[in-house]
Amino acid sequence: MLLVTFHGGSTGITNVYAYDTTTGALKTSTALQNAPLTKAELRGMTYANSYLYVVNGGKDASNVMCFQPGGAGATAWNFDYVGEFLAPSLSKHGHFENAIGHPYAVQFSSPETCYVSNQDTNVVAQAQVASDFKTATIEKGCQSQYLDNLTKEVCVYLDGTFAASQIGALPDVKIAATDVPGQNGGLSVSPSTDIKKVENSVRDLAIFGSVLFVCDEPDKVIRLYSLPDGNYLGASSPLPKSPTHLAIYSNGLYVSAGDQLYWSSLSNPPAPAGLSFQSVLIAPAATSPYDIGGVAFDPATATAYVAYQQGKGQTGSGAIYSYSVSTASPPAFTNPVVFATVCADTPEFVFFMPNP
Repeated sequence: MLLVTFHGGSTGITNVYAYDTTTGALKTSTALQNAPLTKAELRGMTYANSYLYVVNGGKDASNVMCFQPGGAGATAWNFDYVGEFLAPSLSKHGHFENAIGHPYAVQFSSPETCYVSNQDTNVVAQAQVASDFKTATIEKGCQSQYLDNLTKEVCVYLDGTFAASQIGALPDVKIAATDVPGQNGGLSVSPSTDIKKVENSVRDLAIFGSVLFVCDEPDKVIRLYSLPDGNYLGASSPLPKSPTHLAIYSNGLYVSAGDQLYWSSLSNPPAPAGLSFQSVLIAPAATSPYDIGGVAFDPATATAYVAYQQGKGQTGSGAIYSYSVSTASPPAFTNPVVFATVCADTPEFVFFMPNP
């Protein structure tokens, strides 16, 4: 099945669509059952530990939710709400106190450890997963040995910080964290013109071996961090446009940036010098040019699913295309098919799971 979240947030589609990847049929537009989805802003998804984890970036939630697959038959395309997996710490005035704030993506490095990118705090948080895998905890202090050793001076970081921000004092964040320069792995951030919110910041995550890849949208680079100790390994060369989504398939890293999908082979272990991105897919023409959103792969059939976005939120629309993808270097995307069109909102993340 292909699971899809949408960009529109509380004024758009606030549930997950589930498509049958064999027939292309939309099986349900409410794959998430019994969850508190009022004013939801659903983003990244991943399946780990026999649970589906879904990011809700909605301001009133800013959490990650845990779901379990439904039963056989008519409910096989649904996921039942288990509970809140990970949540922010909020002051009495609603300011973020730990690293979780307007989350965007979640990835697991092991059953016991996960990482969450957060747009409003502009950091990547590390969280420890409970033994039943239904909840996770943000631990006190910085979670990166590298950041702790970066300077002999006393530094301030939001609890749970694994990758820090170049600007530590941001709107809606109670604690003014220590600024970390880009050359030391700090993530770039662009506040909006009215300085009341974050406009551009950290986006998607990917993990390959012992390396965490992070989309630095404002600086247009992919930053690399060592998972064991948080060591900053460096960044890719700048992409032509801001990167938003990541995917790893067949030892290659895929990056969505503007209207094109870029690819680089991955060395083992990955290193910034080994990243050489080249365009492998251009969005089809549209009334307004499409941007490329989430990308997912079905390894069994060598099929790629690519979300295209036109406009923003409920005022926009979009489409999902499927392609045959080769394992050549660079890969070739062939046999394009319009898998689904969506008029009510713009597709954000796509996530592939085998059909039930």
